[in-house]
Amino acid sequence: MKKWWIFFKERAPVASYVIMCLGPTLSSIFLNHKTFNIKILLTFFGLFIFFNVLRMMDEFKDYHKDVIAHPTRPLPRGLIDLSEFKVGINIGLFVMLAFNFSLLIVGLKTSFILYSLVVIHLWLMYKEFYVGEWLNKYPIFYAITHQLILITLMLFSLSTIKMQSQAFHTVDWVYSLSVLFSFFTFEVCRKLDPAAHELLKTYRYMYGLNGVIAIISVLLSLHLSTLIYFYKTSSFQLILESVLILIFFLLVLLKKNKIKFKLVEGIATLNLILFLYSGIFYALSNQ
Repeated sequence: MKKWWIFFKERAPVASYVIMCLGPTLSSIFLNHKTFNIKILLTFFGLFIFFNVLRMMDEFKDYHKDVIAHPTRPLPRGLIDLSEFKVGINIGLFVMLAFNFSLLIVGLKTSFILYSLVVIHLWLMYKEFYVGEWLNKYPIFYAITHQLILITLMLFSLSTIKMQSQAFHTVDWVYSLSVLFSFFTFEVCRKLDPAAHELLKTYRYMYGLNGVIAIISVLLSLHLSTLIYFYKTSSFQLILESVLILIFFLLVLLKKNKIKFKLVEGIATLNLILFLYSGIFYALSNQ
């Protein structure tokens, strides 16, 4: 067990994952104008196990690259045997399936359907949609096929506290999309290291900084469109808009070699956290 503890400590820190999963959990309460309900714990657990299994799958898929590009990571340095690690992934999937059927048992039929879609999409991501060699040639399309799972995942998180006959409102879809855009922005901005090995095919390596700025410009435009609907006019909107605009200008400064890439990644991380918790901001700004 110690080696597994080391793995998760290094590659999936509990504190970071709790912060990430708590955002949609609390946003679900605020967006639905509910008080605390024991069922909301199902949201947190469903998200937590999803992100941990996702991390394990990514580590397994990236093993051959990491042996060269990141040899000190747990799997490349031999902390856990690959066959044992694969068993761990299968156990994680079994836990997800067992959790999903528990949703059906407690009467959360909509949540059961949505989480079923999440599990199916996650499996396809694990297998790279059975066209991995082709997908890996086009990093941006690869990212799109993998990031779209976030919409279903966020709708699941919102569904556990709703009446199961209650339809999703526009604000639920807007929140889900805003989380998608923030994760996508983070995904691009965390892969800007100019010294990264070419095997990793980072966005900077594949598209150059001009291409990265173009991709981020599209994502930020979509981000801003959700803000216009989400907040109308409020101090929260100004804060979120400022962070989005800051990301763009930091990329411009990065191109001019005025800053380090880690600063862009840091602000993109802040942006992700803010949007994960944005359901709370929305509720407070509309009181």
